[in-house]
Amino acid sequence: MQADLTSTLLFTLAAALSVLLAAGVTDVTLTRKFSLGKTAAVWGGFLILYYLVTFAGYSINITDDTMAGMGLLLFPIPPTLILYRENTSSKVFVPVMASLIASVTTFFFCGTTLSFVDNTPNPYNLRTLLIFNSIKIVWFLIFFLFYRRFVSATVRQVIEVLGKDTKKYVPVAIFTFLAFFVINRLTNTLGIMPGIPETRVYFIIFYLIICSIFIILYWEIFSTALWSSRALKTEAELNVASSIQRDMLPNIFPPFPDCSYFDIYATMDPAKEVGGDFYDFFLVDKTHLVFTIADVSGKGVPAALFMVIAKTIIRNQAQSSMSPAEIFRHANNQLCENNGEGLFVTSFLGILDLKTGKLTFSNAGHNPPLLHRAGGGFEYLAVRPGFVLAGMEDMEYPSAEITLSPGDSLFLYTDGVTEAVNSKLELYGEERLLEALNRKEASGLRPTELLPYIKNQVELFVEKAPQADDITMLAVQFFEKYQPGQTAEG
Repeated sequence: MQADLTSTLLFTLAAALSVLLAAGVTDVTLTRKFSLGKTAAVWGGFLILYYLVTFAGYSINITDDTMAGMGLLLFPIPPTLILYRENTSSKVFVPVMASLIASVTTFFFCGTTLSFVDNTPNPYNLRTLLIFNSIKIVWFLIFFLFYRRFVSATVRQVIEVLGKDTKKYVPVAIFTFLAFFVINRLTNTLGIMPGIPETRVYFIIFYLIICSIFIILYWEIFSTALWSSRALKTEAELNVASSIQRDMLPNIFPPFPDCSYFDIYATMDPAKEVGGDFYDFFLVDKTHLVFTIADVSGKGVPAALFMVIAKTIIRNQAQSSMSPAEIFRHANNQLCENNGEGLFVTSFLGILDLKTGKLTFSNAGHNPPLLHRAGGGFEYLAVRPGFVLAGMEDMEYPSAEITLSPGDSLFLYTDGVTEAVNSKLELYGEERLLEALNRKEASGLRPTELLPYIKNQVELFVEKAPQADDITMLAVQFFEKYQPGQTAEG
């Protein structure tokens, strides 16, 4: 079907408005390489080219949308590849998505609105086309402003986080556009068009249903991409947090390479990306070694944040000359402040006098450590547990002391070791830990060898069962008493 020149020009203008919307959506979503003026000039050139190609197609048959439809899919892609900084997948996905939006908006809003306000039998007359273009300009402007204000930032976040993974969604966007185009051509072939009284009701019902389906479908696709991007972003942030957490703990071993009178080693394996366990050790002066191990209630990010606070407070308190019991008392009161989440910490802290071998320690509700005497085996250290930290203000903590002889060692751990569960829901338990430490193959192992050995024993027990809790261990071995003139570094 041919139409007069004016009608063809107006109908082509209606198609060009879709490319203009696609250009606008793409521009507010992606990052420009050039100035706004140069960007607009390139888009303008492609828009003119699209107009000429589409006009040629409509001049032959104004009811044939093939040139306009395929052009709407293809023409926005080259300028996007030229003008924006994102990766190629994103620079294909966004203009195709924008073109589909333009098509759906045209039929869902513009076509149905035209059906209500125009009853001319011939939809290609001057009056109808002027009304249609006016409706399209208004609806497109409303949509563009809505998209720029409420949606563009989210789409930008999705493609930034997905990066090259955006290519997974490009075929879906293209196939969806092609499917919508085929349905559009089918309705035109059947004569179901807006404005024609005989088909107006069918057009409204059909396109309300079809466009609703496509909107829901595309929203599901977009939601999947959105949640995938958020998951990737969260994973990346957790990996950074995990790295920061590991860097907060002493992780250079041996920490005192020239030291000849004690050895210390520790490991922390979180159940998730970040954990609530921690350990620490440091020299407060030349002859006093402080070491601690702790377990924050809960898991994940909340426990990790509270772990940072607890470790900092305990370390600050331990820098003084206070006893372990006093350190815990002051740390507990500080941790109780603004503890709205109700988290708490179990901890064991010891101060080893390197001149005498005297170990002063306090236990705040933590698992009992194991003591190894030279020439003997490991035994659980008889220690009275105090109340957990951050549980209640003004708590008093018990303090005790023992004397280490050359060759003695102490093994500390969190309940991630003893509460490791296998596929039969059996706990590793304190008895298995004690038995593993006293096996022949564990005899004579230094801290750097003992901890991997215990970790391996736990892994053999749980087999393929997932790790349910953070696993943290610390071992310190006393070799000889400090002699005047020496330093902790040797």
